[in-house]
Amino acid sequence: MTKEKYPKPDRSDYTPNFVKDDYEQVDIGWNEGVLFDGRPYRVEGWFMDHITMVTYFFSTKGMENYTDDMFAELLTKEGLIEILSEENPIEADIITDAAGNEMWSVNVAIGTDDKQYARDFTPLNSYKRTGE
Repeated sequence: MTKEKYPKPDRSDYTPNFVKDDYEQVDIGWNEGVLFDGRPYRVEGWFMDHITMVTYFFSTKGMENYTDDMFAELLTKEGLIEILSEENPIEADIITDAAGNEMWSVNVAIGTDDKQYARDFTPLNSYKRTGE
């Protein structure tokens, strides 16, 4: 069995939220893909307090020193997003996924009720709800 060059993001410990009541974040959907370098990614769409976001998760291997501007360039080159504002709508942090792998969590602000910051081109799949 060969080990993959980049681990696939494991979000198996994440439970989506569909109710606004006691939670700040409401989950919209998800998708998975592969970047040009063969790096698997997962994208999750969500909203809270009048802002819509997408978050891309992928391995930090070889990208340990990336900046928010570098992620904006990467996601744009990959054809995943288009930035529509002069300000960079991206903020990234390093997390540890459910499998113990170090991953980038790259948040992209898509827009608010009044302004669109970016466009996301990844179609999202619906989450399966408990009990369905």
